[in-house]
Amino acid sequence: MKYDHIPSPHALIAFEAAARCASFTAAARELGVGQPAVSHQITVLEEQLGHPLFRRQHRGVSLTRAGQELFDCISVAFGQIDRTVEQIKTRRSTRLSVGTDFAFASFILMPHLPEFIARHPDIEVNVVTNQTGRFATDQNIDIEISFGVCGPEDVMLLPEQVTPVCSPDFLKTHGQPGDIADLRDYPLIHLDSEIDHSWFNWESWLRAAGVEDTGPLYGHRFNTYLLVLSATLSGQGVALGWTALLQQHLKSGQLIALGDVILGSDRGYILSCRSITHRQEQIDAFLDWAADMVSQTTSPDYKPGPDIG
Repeated sequence: MKYDHIPSPHALIAFEAAARCASFTAAARELGVGQPAVSHQITVLEEQLGHPLFRRQHRGVSLTRAGQELFDCISVAFGQIDRTVEQIKTRRSTRLSVGTDFAFASFILMPHLPEFIARHPDIEVNVVTNQTGRFATDQNIDIEISFGVCGPEDVMLLPEQVTPVCSPDFLKTHGQPGDIADLRDYPLIHLDSEIDHSWFNWESWLRAAGVEDTGPLYGHRFNTYLLVLSATLSGQGVALGWTALLQQHLKSGQLIALGDVILGSDRGYILSCRSITHRQEQIDAFLDWAADMVSQTTSPDYKPGPDIG
């Protein structure tokens, strides 16, 4: 639609300021221009409309009937424009801070985050990571995704599902174990970290799998799961694989699951939200997307190796 009768925006802005201030001089000061510039814009506008808009008085100006009609219309229109622009600016500057650990951020969140951005382009996502995935003292975190037991107010995203994994080259060199207990004699890769007690480790996993006497377990030790994965991919040993985290590695064949023994627990990656009323809409959007993401992530896209039970 063409708007053939709308005057120059500069003239309308000058008119609105002069009418509101009841003074060309005050309007000029507000707009940061000289008084002659405001007077010129008003004159041009009056000539275009064919009606006087102001009564020039000794001190200041007052609106004519035509001027009042135009001012009433412009005030509503400018007010609506101002509110709309502010809403857009506020919406586009909405930032959602998500705190999690290195492994979840690397293997789950970052590969899928473009999907959330495409679905919600007006929400900026700030991802913050540390070793534990817990940010109790950081008031800037809106959503926390950490590993542990799900509380009454939390959402369980990925229940713990763990199976031994190794690289194809390692399996070719060392062969398939005859049973689970034989894993005790393989080079094992251990995760030693400040949150190690909350994850399965080799001792607790083997006991849960029915191996009563684990004995001394040897192998390399690393303090982050990223290093555990790197060592496993390079053929240094057998690691415990959290299947949800390693979906792509298992699906592509970079890693192989040693058998079909997959053990779970009451732990997992849980999502908790801070009570932030003005960001609740964004938090709800993230929760909905996270549910969809997890349904894709937990689908069994790989084949386990031969049964070693």
